[in-house]
Amino acid sequence: GDHRDLHSFPTRRSSDLEKADALMQQLIKTAATTTFGMTDVAQGAKQLLAYGVQADKVNETLIRLGDIAAGLSIPLNDLAYLYGTTMVQGRLYTQDLNQFLGRGIPLTDELAKQFGVAKDKVKDLVTEGKVGFPEVEKAIIAMTSEGGKFGGLMEAPIHTITGQISNIEDSIEQIFNELGKKSEGVIFDFLDFTSKAIGNWERIGKVLLVVISTYGAYKAAVI
Repeated sequence: GDHRDLHSFPTRRSSDLEKADALMQQLIKTAATTTFGMTDVAQGAKQLLAYGVQADKVNETLIRLGDIAAGLSIPLNDLAYLYGTTMVQGRLYTQDLNQFLGRGIPLTDELAKQFGVAKDKVKDLVTEGKVGFPEVEKAIIAMTSEGGKFGGLMEAPIHTITGQISNIEDSIEQIFNELGKKSEGVIFDFLDFTSKAIGNWERIGKVLLVVISTYGAYKAAVI
């Protein structure tokens, strides 16, 4: 066969791993500095990646959705699902608007400001297909920016943060070392890793599976 493809593969692969590493570092920090744990953060990231959110936008998007989720006491993955499906559709439908409103998210108010119309006209715009995903994204950003209704709501009180980042980093560093990140990656080393992990299972905890699945889902997406 033609060997040129083989020569180009390692470079692309290392770039993929760098992106995955950068994303994991961001998620670790988010989990340590907010009211959401690593499991919630990793699951949310996995959902957003699956919907096609770019890796370099995943963490920022997750923080914005997390602020709304924390402010309204709704599950983060619930909001990630709503956001993701709207993104895939490319526009807002009436049923989606109702899902947002039903959870207490004041999307109508923000869209009314954007379009410069009265609030009761927003549903007509949605029905006519005039509210695209970019407008929804802009509304979420407006709500969660400094001074917005949900700005910074999921930041944890400062005293709970001390030591958390290093603890989470240590666990994940060990997880990825055991995975054999420098050799063939998640898929090829999974069986070998599983046997090594048994002894550390209680310390590593359930978050392990979520982290593996997130890391694996991301690699699958970029490759």
